[in-house]
Amino acid sequence: MISTMTRYQMLLTNSALTKTLTQNDAMVKRDTEYYQANISKVKSIDDFVKDYRLFSYAMKAYGLEDMIYAKAFIKKVLAEGVTDTKSMANKMTDTRYKEFAAAFDFAAKGDKATSASSATTDVVSRFYQQTLENKEGEQNEGVRLALYFKRKASGVTTTMGLLADKALLKFVQTTFNIPTGASKADLDLQVRNLEKHINIKDLQDPKKVDKLIRRFSAMWDMNNASATDVAPVLTLFSEPAEAGISVDLMMSITKLRLGGT
Repeated sequence: MISTMTRYQMLLTNSALTKTLTQNDAMVKRDTEYYQANISKVKSIDDFVKDYRLFSYAMKAYGLEDMIYAKAFIKKVLAEGVTDTKSMANKMTDTRYKEFAAAFDFAAKGDKATSASSATTDVVSRFYQQTLENKEGEQNEGVRLALYFKRKASGVTTTMGLLADKALLKFVQTTFNIPTGASKADLDLQVRNLEKHINIKDLQDPKKVDKLIRRFSAMWDMNNASATDVAPVLTLFSEPAEAGISVDLMMSITKLRLGGT
């Protein structure tokens, strides 16, 4: 079976083809066409959340699909905006809400909010990436987490930022073999524990981020021996592999133990 790291690198290397295949998916194409044709017609927060197709598309683009039902909460986030440092979006440790409120900035731009590029082209681009990650996750959750970490790492500036994001936390827990039960501990203890393993400043260094992804991938495959099946996107680039721990994985684990890169 193909390793998590191999699959991850395959997607990055063939990013143009990956993007094309994602965009040409029938459901993705249909939903995107509807969004592009109608989002600029929305002039208020109420109109936005009332149109389920538009609202759910936007929420999915920001990885907030599990909160689509919470319309009253999202309306409050959007109404307060991001200009006021005391707004709900700014006070939340999960930065996805701040990013969402900034993209659909009704608080500052009023009825022109949905005509801005942040609410049009940027959202579509995010939706494509989120769709890719979700589809990869259906075959190998490790690949989804690696892609997500690569995309989000540079935006994390505090340890709380890792704790507030379930996907990022799972990535770090896997990378450093931290038991999931550690999440039940006192918050201050969780922060101190994570800081023993990772320096938040390292997330601003692309080389160190890539090193973390390599370590994560090796650990993920070691803990999920059957999780490295070939995903549907870019299958034509896949190479045959045998069941069990691959040579690539064994070499990666050996490097980690020796402190290699």
